[in-house]
Amino acid sequence: MIEKGIHGSIINMASMSGSIVNIPQWQASYNASKAALNAFTIHLAAELKDTKIKVNSAHPGWVKTDMGSSAAPMEIPDGAKTSVALALAGDDGPNGRFIHLGKELPW
Repeated sequence: MIEKGIHGSIINMASMSGSIVNIPQWQASYNASKAALNAFTIHLAAELKDTKIKVNSAHPGWVKTDMGSSAAPMEIPDGAKTSVALALAGDDGPNGRFIHLGKELPW
């Protein structure tokens, strides 16, 4: 049981590849795992709705990493902005949402 006074954030690192609205051309297993993570986010947020723990999925963007490659338009600090903003969001912040740079994305 979670104490009612505890605040917290669970931020699942998702990807637009997990959106079932706009499925990009990528590896099917990667897309499926990110879609499952988004579904888990929705269910966990509903389970914790009576607590002060927020659960969201964050899309960091296409970031210059080993996976993203040097062709990606975003630097690593920019890719961290969404998850940091969600971690610092107050009681009025989003819950059970899919977010990128402050904007809600379609599941």
